[in-house]
Amino acid sequence: MLLTGQYRRTLDDKLRVTVPKPLREALLAGPLYVTPGLDGCLALYAEAQFAQLADRLAGGSPAAPATRDYSRLFFSQAECVTADRQGRVRLPGSLAEWAQLTGDLVLVGVRDHLEIWNAAAWDAYVAQRDHQFNELAELALGGGAASAPNPPHAPWPASQAEAPVTQRTTPR
Repeated sequence: MLLTGQYRRTLDDKLRVTVPKPLREALLAGPLYVTPGLDGCLALYAEAQFAQLADRLAGGSPAAPATRDYSRLFFSQAECVTADRQGRVRLPGSLAEWAQLTGDLVLVGVRDHLEIWNAAAWDAYVAQRDHQFNELAELALGGGAASAPNPPHAPWPASQAEAPVTQRTTPR
């Protein structure tokens, strides 16, 4: 199942977030892995997709410094979690802090995983890139530097947020 859409949620005081009902079947059949994501979000993978990503990284040269560095940072911070009966997943505190997750969140379906964003950071991300949609589509679909296909039109409404996304360091 392709994971798509964006879902506004609230992080509770126990650092739990509810996985949207349409995505539960695809995600909650077994263990999940929470990892640092790109651009300051967290990534949530079902076990099979996490294993595929691990296999892809294993295909890189272990002698390449970037492969070693990324693998160390990525896997050392990944944590296995499970969902409760209500479809809630408890996020690891260090990762939630790193991604500045408090209160309002947005869960974003990105093909094989969910990204978990601070809502203000997501709104700013979209606001900063929404006007570039056509150029990004050309790069992604026309053989440019990006590698993933995009839908034929922007699926999100114009954002009201103008706050810049802050730079983050990797969690400890």
